[in-house]
Amino acid sequence: MVWLSGLIGLVSIVLWVYAFFDALTTPAQEARNLPKVLWLVVIALFMPVGSILWLFLGRPRKPASVLGNASSPAQAAASIDDLDPSDFAKPSDSPHPLGPDDDPDFLRNLNRRIDPED
Repeated sequence: MVWLSGLIGLVSIVLWVYAFFDALTTPAQEARNLPKVLWLVVIALFMPVGSILWLFLGRPRKPASVLGNASSPAQAAASIDDLDPSDFAKPSDSPHPLGPDDDPDFLRNLNRRIDPED
C-alpha cells in the first residue's frame, strides 16, 4: 500500500511540474478563462486540483501548428513529404553568419592555420 501512495504522490508532482511549466510558457493571450498570472497562482497553491483545472480549463485549445495552417495530420505529413531539399541550401537574409562555415573571416583564418605558408 505504501508503494501506491508513493506512486500517486509521484504522479501528482509530475503533473504539477508539467502544468506549471506549461502555463508559464503559454503566451498570455492564449490562456483561457483566467489571466495567465492567476493560473500560475492557482496551480502553485492548489497542487493536484490546480494542475487538473489548468489542463482542462486553462490550456489553449489548439497547439500552434509548426507547418502553418495544416489542419489534419494527413495534410501535415503530405506537406513534409513535399519539402524540397534545395530550400535549405538558400542563403539566409541574416546580416551575420549562421554557422562557422558561413563566416568568411573564420574560413580565411582556418585556411591560414592549415597552410601557414600562404
